Amino acid sequence: MADLSQNSQDPRPERYLRFPMAVRLSHWVAAAAIFTLLWSGFWIFNLHPRLYWGDVGYFGSPAIAELQADMSGETTSMAIRVGSLSMDVTGLIGKVNVLPFVRVMNFPEGFQFGGTRALHFTAAWVLVICWMLYVYHLVSSGRLKTNWLPRASELTPRHLAYEIVNHLKLRRTRGEAIKKYNVLQKLAYLSVMFGLLPLLLLTGLTMSNSVTTAWPFLFDIFGGRQSARTLHFVFASLMSLFILIHLFELLVAGFFNHTRSMITGHFKIAPEKD
Repeated sequence: MADLSQNSQDPRPERYLRFPMAVRLSHWVAAAAIFTLLWSGFWIFNLHPRLYWGDVGYFGSPAIAELQADMSGETTSMAIRVGSLSMDVTGLIGKVNVLPFVRVMNFPEGFQFGGTRALHFTAAWVLVICWMLYVYHLVSSGRLKTNWLPRASELTPRHLAYEIVNHLKLRRTRGEAIKKYNVLQKLAYLSVMFGLLPLLLLTGLTMSNSVTTAWPFLFDIFGGRQSARTLHFVFASLMSLFILIHLFELLVAGFFNHTRSMITGHFKIAPEKD
């Protein structure tokens, strides 16, 4: 007969409340809003894929960056130009059967600029409200201080190098250490929450005629409406990069466990092996 006493003493995964309801709701509402913003923003940019600096920009005026389509041949060739540099992206951008959502000359059936722009602004205000409520929760609950703010010992070059090496080696955090954010997570979340998101909001507002009529100082901050549009594109690209890294790290750390914890709130910690 098998010895059941030993099995009864086997350590079992610990379950603890990782994310309260406020965090989970904010996360999923923000995720839906950001996805809508990136999707609608892409199609809006697709109408005029050129970036300028200053207050004026139109076809025929100098652009600091643009997506160029050459349809003079049998097939459309695509190139990205930044300043005097140009990179051929034919087959990667503009070819429907490679990346169906990356097109320049074609739009979804029934595409309407006004409706897409209204959807973009609606999603933006949803994100703004969600951001304000989440910041309030971070401060009022103490999570900003206890979970997000790095300690002085975590900001030393030695500790930062240690964390960077661990990430590059794709090491999965285990045991009690998983209950806390590492310093790279803290710095990333702080940068996005209090840097990238506010800059996205302000540059987006600078492109609104009604807002800049009331707050003309936004032009002084960002150097003009077209400069704000260019910066808005850069910040949106950085947000996309953050999301891709976030999803990759999620796969490394344990996709199902972390996703379940963002739905139910509870996270399972496997016992550390000797």
